[in-house]
Amino acid sequence: MLTKTQGASIPDPAAVAEDGATEVIRQKALLKTGALQNAIFNSTNFSSIATDAKGVIQIFNVGAERMLGYAAADVINKITPADISDPQEVVLRAQELSAELQTSIAPGFEALVFKASRGIEDIYELTYIRKDGSRFPAVVSVTALRDAQNVVIGYLLIGTDNTARKQAEEALIKAGALQNAIFNSANLSTIATDTKGVIQIFNVGAERMLGYAAADVLNKFTPADISDPQEVVMRAMELSEELETPIAPGFEALVFKASRGIEDIYELTYIRKDGSRFPAVVSVTALHDAQGGIIGYLLLGTDNTIRKQFEAEQKLLGQRLRDYQFYTRSLFESNIDALMTTDPSGIIADVNKQMEALTGCTRDELIGAPFKNFFTDPERAEASIKLALRKKAVTNYELTARARGGQETVVSCNVTTFYDRDRRLQGVFTAARDITERKQAEQQILSLALHDSLTHLPNRVLLKERLGQTMAAGKRSGRYGALIFLDLDEFKPLNDLHGHYVGDLLLIEVARRISSCVREMDIVARFGGDEFVVILSELHVDKTLSTAEAGMVAEKIRVSLGLPYALKVKQDGAAETIIEHKCTSSLGVALFADHEIGTEELIKRADSAMYQAKGAGGNLIAFYDQVPAMLTVNAATTQGP
Repeated sequence: MLTKTQGASIPDPAAVAEDGATEVIRQKALLKTGALQNAIFNSTNFSSIATDAKGVIQIFNVGAERMLGYAAADVINKITPADISDPQEVVLRAQELSAELQTSIAPGFEALVFKASRGIEDIYELTYIRKDGSRFPAVVSVTALRDAQNVVIGYLLIGTDNTARKQAEEALIKAGALQNAIFNSANLSTIATDTKGVIQIFNVGAERMLGYAAADVLNKFTPADISDPQEVVMRAMELSEELETPIAPGFEALVFKASRGIEDIYELTYIRKDGSRFPAVVSVTALHDAQGGIIGYLLLGTDNTIRKQFEAEQKLLGQRLRDYQFYTRSLFESNIDALMTTDPSGIIADVNKQMEALTGCTRDELIGAPFKNFFTDPERAEASIKLALRKKAVTNYELTARARGGQETVVSCNVTTFYDRDRRLQGVFTAARDITERKQAEQQILSLALHDSLTHLPNRVLLKERLGQTMAAGKRSGRYGALIFLDLDEFKPLNDLHGHYVGDLLLIEVARRISSCVREMDIVARFGGDEFVVILSELHVDKTLSTAEAGMVAEKIRVSLGLPYALKVKQDGAAETIIEHKCTSSLGVALFADHEIGTEELIKRADSAMYQAKGAGGNLIAFYDQVPAMLTVNAATTQGP
């Protein structure tokens, strides 16, 4: 709720008689100052809030109304900007300024304008709180307004909504693409950019391959700056022709397909810091936020020098030995790739040891057999032969090989035709490279983007996706479902006393206990911090029975989480210690039968019910009653486990 400040109270007649004239003069100066001209205060793109010297809001423009959800009449002469700011951040700002300026600064409005009141330019980030309680990050610029005698008569706070940038940064940083196992790999160049292509992540593999330190390129380069410029121009021209749309040379040409949701793997020459060059195979993926908007790009690159050298050697040998095999047997057998030759119809003529290992078959078993029989998608395998016959060569053609024992291996194939000295077609040559690890890394990136790194439960993004699917299924089946939102009651004291490591151990155990209380078909997710969500699906058609079943599951969870915890802690080589902790939970339950109310509203209902339980003392279960739109606490669960 908004609270009136002392500066907003109505002065008594005696006070008016004493300094009313001065106040009137200052108010007129505040309203007439050029900083408050209509062109600024009618803008909806930023909030303009003007206060008097005590901080009481006097002007609240349409941009502020749009961003914060208040009408001007709700706030003018009633509150200060501190009342719409995160109170903890205001306190922290006061503490930091006090230390920085070596003077005592009180939490509240003074902390927001102290620098400006001393003539110091001040721009800072702060979380604003809307009328409905929701929050958003803002960048705030503060200016002191002065009269003709240079006396401060008020303050002007101009704010812009910083949500989009914050979300992009957080999503880019938290995406599973940043998992240490991938980004610490010295064999894989991993470069992540923002939407404009400016490099944000440059892993050790990229440093090793390109010779730059991460600090050399972060927030300075785009991947186009380390790529062969002529090849970038050529790629832009080829894509423009292929996709029938103009594509500018530069970073756009490197990510255009990925930005349209088209899988894109291409070859490109990278240029090292010392000017030397090497061929790379680059896989590009667009990174998306929860709403599907692109927040950046991930470029995974591998050094293709050896394969390029090998291809050059193959070409040279082919020119000298066209009447015989396309490659010498020694080179054929020693190659790290699985190699085979087929006739134009796809019947295998020769293979190397790597192909025998890939298929689990001997050379004699392979020769004479159809090439397509050793892949999970025979039609796609056969299509690679036909495509090579038509185009002379096919590169980076992905197939999944299936061994005799059932083992499957994802391979990237380069397929070329070969001829005799009279230019008569002899057959097709295929080199298949195992890219299973790369595909697993890409799958791991996707998985990490949708799962909590601590508990490995679905995270908030995946929760909303699964919840939408469950609600839609409920509408089709006519059965009810339930959403349980729970929060631990005594989590913070454990964190404060023993540190986040022990707190993490508790959260892992909580996730395990919740998962053991539900069916395999139900979904448990970590919503954030010490908050968890459970989706119960396919309950009864009857609402009363479904409510009872949801209540039984919630009670089972409540009791399980209320049992004592024995957390085994072992750090820095010390002996293992056991930390015992008692931690209850508060649960909110919201029932649903379809998806018409939307996932956000359903989560909000369950969350509201949880806070009702917590407000009633904790260790309780509260149900959201949709009919009277009120919350009811389940009296049957008022006792501890």
